Amino acid sequence: MRKRFYVYEPKTLFIPNTYNRFLVVPSGDHLTSLVDEISYISPPAPPLSQSEDIPPEYFCNGDNRPPNCGPNCECTHMVDIPLGAIVEVVLVDEVQQVNLSHPFHLHGTAFYVVGLGRSPDKSIKKINLKHALELDQMGMLERDFSKPPLKDTIAVPNNGYVVMRFRADNPGYWLFHCHFLFHIVIGMNLIFHIGTPADLPPVPPRFPKCGDHVPPVTWF
Repeated sequence: MRKRFYVYEPKTLFIPNTYNRFLVVPSGDHLTSLVDEISYISPPAPPLSQSEDIPPEYFCNGDNRPPNCGPNCECTHMVDIPLGAIVEVVLVDEVQQVNLSHPFHLHGTAFYVVGLGRSPDKSIKKINLKHALELDQMGMLERDFSKPPLKDTIAVPNNGYVVMRFRADNPGYWLFHCHFLFHIVIGMNLIFHIGTPADLPPVPPRFPKCGDHVPPVTWF
């Protein structure tokens, strides 16, 4: 996976009668954030208890983006994982801003950090996912399985990468996100969907749904 920022042009950001999420950085640029070219937006209902109420077209991932999504693609970024699978995530920093290392946090389970660093190829000034995968094919993206630390949050080195592994033994919809609040708001998140609805306990009877509310109180 790769994470980076998308820089808006004012003419596409400030279109009349629209609202785009953005972050203004010290340079003055207006940004949104992307993971695998997707800026996460929340679904219209909680998938854990109301998955049947969410149209399938809301969900997407790097292999299944909506048609005509555009360079700042916005959808509910979700990756399906079979229950019990061993998952390896290679997370590459394409933001490449000096002194900015994004702390990524995974809900629902811890992970082992089996690799972390920057490109061993000193001729490469800026790493990207393609380069990281090429290094991996050449055996240059090393993994250390001797005593990998167990974490739920890891800072991805700026202009670097992290390789993490975990066993997907906790079914559910688990958020994976940068822990900078202002990066969460502009979409640097995704969901790891582990298992199927059959792997989850049933939703309790009369469990509140989106749209439920307490009737207004009348004051005399």
